[in-house]
Amino acid sequence: MKILHRFIQKHTHPFFQLNLLHILNDGYFASFALFLPFIAKDMHISLTDVGLLGTILSSLGFFLALPSGYIAAKIGGLRLLVFGMFFYALGYLATSFSPNYLGLFPAVILAGVGLGIFHPVAFALIAKWSTKETRGRQMGNFTALGEVGRIGIASLVTIIIAAVGWRSTAFLYAIIAIVIGFFFFFFLLKKTEKMTLKEKPALPMRLREIIAQKRFLFVNATSLFDSFASTSLFIFLPFLLLERGTEPALLGLLSAAYFAGNFVGKTALGRLVDRFGNTKIFIVSQLLMAVFITIMASTPFLPLIIVSSIVLGVFTKGTVPVVQTMVSESVEHHGNFEKAFGFNSMIARIGGTIAPILLGFISDEFSITTAFFVMAIAALLAIIPAVGFALSKEQ
Repeated sequence: MKILHRFIQKHTHPFFQLNLLHILNDGYFASFALFLPFIAKDMHISLTDVGLLGTILSSLGFFLALPSGYIAAKIGGLRLLVFGMFFYALGYLATSFSPNYLGLFPAVILAGVGLGIFHPVAFALIAKWSTKETRGRQMGNFTALGEVGRIGIASLVTIIIAAVGWRSTAFLYAIIAIVIGFFFFFFLLKKTEKMTLKEKPALPMRLREIIAQKRFLFVNATSLFDSFASTSLFIFLPFLLLERGTEPALLGLLSAAYFAGNFVGKTALGRLVDRFGNTKIFIVSQLLMAVFITIMASTPFLPLIIVSSIVLGVFTKGTVPVVQTMVSESVEHHGNFEKAFGFNSMIARIGGTIAPILLGFISDEFSITTAFFVMAIAALLAIIPAVGFALSKEQ
């Protein structure tokens, strides 16, 4: 008990708690995508059906983005994120007992509630607890830690599925999340909530007043195209790898390589923002993203696909802290971070919601290669509003 007490005293700082929750959230989100090829094979469902599940998962984030900000302001951001963990645990539990394709819908909805509330609340907390001069590094570090969960948790899921089946694996994931959630709630969270960090006071502004600002409009358009290009890439990447002859049991390890690129990208690009500015880094990243998506879709050589997946990991998810610094910068002068990140997350979810079902349809009707070309075009389109954001700096 003394060891547990010392651990709790040492690890109750709000930043530590937030980062640990991020590791768990992103690990469970990434794992869900890796269940889909096995579920699709077992239930005999098409890629369009798989895309619909992805759309449902993303659409919950769209509907919950704004309400989650308001709820977090009332009950506390960290407390809300712990409650979210219980929801996606129940989603995995329902997945393990789903009798058919229709039975997956409530499972995806439960998981979507838990996973959908996380990032707008977490990004608002980071923005409020940071300074403008170091926000790129802090956003980069925070987002990179999510890859620890993706690499450490998701890289194991296909190995476990190959050994015991996807239903037993989903059940195991649910139980682990529930146990960790109770540990947070009864041991860590209560001590963490007694601590406070200095937060910037927000000027009273209505949401429509925030939305009407030019820079905020540009950054939301940027988020829309960037989300369309990058969010669904991981969902369809396992199917592309399988089409190239990859062994199913290796999908988790290859995905881990992609997540390793995510980690490097988020850490490095976040720091480069503080040095060179967010717009320059974003434009270069989108150009490279489009190039390597095209290479991955075009080459028949598995080693080149693997290399491209690592590089894409750097520039697809690596742009997340870059875009978040753009959001923070656009509302820095009035400090309404919860509302701004909630609305921005909702807009980004539009791209993430449309992409899976549209790209799944394109894959079924044409080819999965064509779907990857569409992602590359969306990456290039994201550059246009980013340039507008740079040209409309506050005087």
